[in-house]
Amino acid sequence: PRVDIINRDHEVILRAQLPGVDKNDLDVSMNDDTVTIKGQTSHEEEEEHGDYYRHECSSGSFTRTFVLPSNVDGSKAKATFKNGILELTIPKNEESKCRSIQID
Repeated sequence: PRVDIINRDHEVILRAQLPGVDKNDLDVSMNDDTVTIKGQTSHEEEEEHGDYYRHECSSGSFTRTFVLPSNVDGSKAKATFKNGILELTIPKNEESKCRSIQID
């Protein structure tokens, strides 16, 4: 699946495009600064016209692991899944947040 990782000042957002994947067929896990997305798809199509009969089945699975660009607090991560888009919002730890440095 296609994935965008957006590194903002106070959070990291991961968006994955998962068309045809059901919410119940998704598994998202975090370990330190990595996120793993696993999923399955299946599709069945049947067509019958007189002497003609066609039955097609397809299925597949995927696993992707991403290293996040900074220290994040996985215990506060939030996930939403709507219209085939998985969005994870993961806040950064205090020491990882972007801050200005004054130049002398």
